[in-house]
This record gives sequence, structure tokens and C-alpha cells, in this order.
Amino acid sequence: MNGRLSRRTVGRCASGLLLAMMVLPLSPVTTGATPAPYTDILAAIRENTARVYAAYEGVEARRHAFSRVYDSRTGALIESSEVLMVRREYFRRRPEFTALRYVKNGEELAPEKFGYRTREPIHLPFDEDNDLNYEERIVGEAVVEGERCYELEIIPKRKTARHLSGRAYFAAKGLSMRYLEGTLADTPLGVKSIRLRLHFRSLGAAAVVERGEYHIDVHVPILYPHRRIEYRFSSSDDRLIPKKSN
Repeated sequence: MNGRLSRRTVGRCASGLLLAMMVLPLSPVTTGATPAPYTDILAAIRENTARVYAAYEGVEARRHAFSRVYDSRTGALIESSEVLMVRREYFRRRPEFTALRYVKNGEELAPEKFGYRTREPIHLPFDEDNDLNYEERIVGEAVVEGERCYELEIIPKRKTARHLSGRAYFAAKGLSMRYLEGTLADTPLGVKSIRLRLHFRSLGAAAVVERGEYHIDVHVPILYPHRRIEYRFSSSDDRLIPKKSN
């Protein structure tokens, strides 16, 4: 039961974070609108993202992932796993995956033994219903892995587990997303905290996840007490999934 719960928890938190990281701390929440010098930049980011959503269903990639489950009180390792998969991450529907290799607690198992229940994706910033779900504003500039970026705050208008809250960093040259960090606006039952960090790279007009990590604290008395899940992954062989013509 514990193994299934850990994979479900990671799956729920990871699903749909395609377009939601040198690790930077989250800045304090600010108030007010985007400063005037940045209004055109924010408009350009919105336009660029809308074009990608209009042309593509999502991204397919080869993903290599590692999961570790610890006792959050003692730090003792409880469970570990490694999986190599082909993952198809869609913008507006559940992701799909095909496991190619699966190792649990050091033992290689049949790939089909790996599985978790996928969830509906996060409501994506800058999507067609963005104004119902988010407010975004550029709050300044930052250097991410040596590259000057615009720092954009993502503020959810609703507090649900399908809404993101955090900071995204867009390259000053080309306005492609480079890094995102944050959490969910609300956490699933039993989840005490979630922190995600995602690094992106350019793929044509889109930004795709290159690598990422999640840190999740869970406490379900008796069933799954005092657990800390650390999940990290890298992606390669990315390809954009074009929309099917009607």
C-alpha cells in the first residue's frame, strides 16, 4: 500500500507541469501590476505561449526518473525506485506513459509492474482560460545559470490542487522559459507540502522540461505516516505533438 501511495502522490503532483531550475528561493509575494517597462514583454510572453498551445497537443519525451521515500522524522530510507519511460505530457488532458525499465529497491522488475494513476493536468498559465485561473506579472529581473531573465510571478485565482503558485523565469533574449519553481495552490489530502523546481530548454517555438525535482511531505496516520518523497528526473528526445487537423 505504501509503494502505491507514494507513486500516486508523485504522479498527481507531477502531472501537467510541462509549462508551469541553479535553484533560487521563492521571493516574497508582491502586490501591484507589472511595472510599465515590462508590460510589452508580458504581452509578448502571452502571445508566444498562446501560439504554442494553439499548434500543439503537448510534448513526448524519454524520461529517466528516480524516487526516494524517507521517514521524515529520522531520515531513514524506506523505498527507492528508478524508471525509464516514454512520457506523453498533454496540455489539457491526462498524461500517458510507457515504462521501458523499472527498478525497485535495487531489484529489476518487469516494466509493466510500474504504474501510477495519472491525474488531470494543472491549469496552465497563459492558456485560453488564463484570466479565470491566474494573474501574472513581471516583478523584475534575475540571473539564472548565467542568463539574464525576466522574473514572472504566477498568482492563482483559485485555491485548488490543479492551480500553480510560483515564479517563472523567461530569457531576456527570445523570451523562452528557462526555470520555474513553486507549489500547488492547495494540496491533496494527506500532503503537507510540495515544492517543485523545473529547468526548461527551447524546442522550436516552445519551452520543454529538461530536468526537474519535487519534494513532497506526506502524513496519513497509520497508512502512510511521516513520509518525505524526493523525485527527480531528466528528459531527452523531446518532440512536440502537433494537433490533429479536423
